[in-house]
Amino acid sequence: MSGCVLDTDILIAALDRQDAHHTQAANAIKAMIKDGTPLLLSLINYAETLVRPAEAEDSLATATNALGALKLKLIAPTPAIALDAARHRSLRSLNISLADAFALATAQAHHATVATFDHRVRRALPKVGLELTARLAAQEDADTQGR
Repeated sequence: MSGCVLDTDILIAALDRQDAHHTQAANAIKAMIKDGTPLLLSLINYAETLVRPAEAEDSLATATNALGALKLKLIAPTPAIALDAARHRSLRSLNISLADAFALATAQAHHATVATFDHRVRRALPKVGLELTARLAAQEDADTQGR
């Protein structure tokens, strides 16, 4: 795999210290940066991440600066990615949003893993030939063993 596509929920959690997944998201992103894993983000998911911060200019500036500091590689959807996203969204068995479908199609196009907390997206990953990033999978394994 040549990188990790971040789903919107990972970035929202990383940006919001009040989010239940904040620590887990921040730790996973820090570890991927330390490992040199390219962090990829569909422009669709970038826009979705900024919806709530866009309610106020100061929070939008803070969010865009924080995202910029992550050195994300923003991926513009190509016609092929858009077509694959439409196919994924149309499959009732996947039960994912169009934005989630863009994250998956982007990961497929770039032979990348996916970072997400969304259970529907996680269930869809093997159905479309993708994997959860090892950073989140390892954290889950540790959490499960600690219970």
